[in-house]
Amino acid sequence: MAFFIIEEKCVGCTLCAKECPMAIIEGENKEPFRIFAVDECIDCSLCAWVCPAEAIQNGYGEIVPKLKKEQRPVAWIDEEGCTGCEVCMESCPVDAIFKADPLDPSDSSPTKVCRVDFDTCINCSLCAKLCPWETISMALTREEADELAKMQGTFAAETAVSAS
Repeated sequence: MAFFIIEEKCVGCTLCAKECPMAIIEGENKEPFRIFAVDECIDCSLCAWVCPAEAIQNGYGEIVPKLKKEQRPVAWIDEEGCTGCEVCMESCPVDAIFKADPLDPSDSSPTKVCRVDFDTCINCSLCAKLCPWETISMALTREEADELAKMQGTFAAETAVSAS
């Protein structure tokens, strides 16, 4: 279901258009913007999360509140269930998913698992929707995902620590 911009509330700030990974939002500065290709909307919520006027509603007619980056959910892959099939990698519009060695050192399988780069993830949930093994969740905030990754010793946490 596509998101919609309520023109009466839109202040024309351009943030939604700048954040849209599909580049399907248009308008003039200080004029109401619109989603011109609703069938291409991937329901990622980015436009709504950056909207200072809370002028964007989801497909259910609910106004989606503005969220700071650290409050937004990120994709989390349960590596025990990941088969490395790469469906999530192929579906990610920003290439935020990469292959990595499994966390379990006793795992002698040559198969690599998929892992999320939290800095690149835009929280669109396409990977979670399309994962055939249902091993991807969007239940964690960035802070929670960073903490869990640190505890597990995954690459994403190492990057987050070095970036701090």
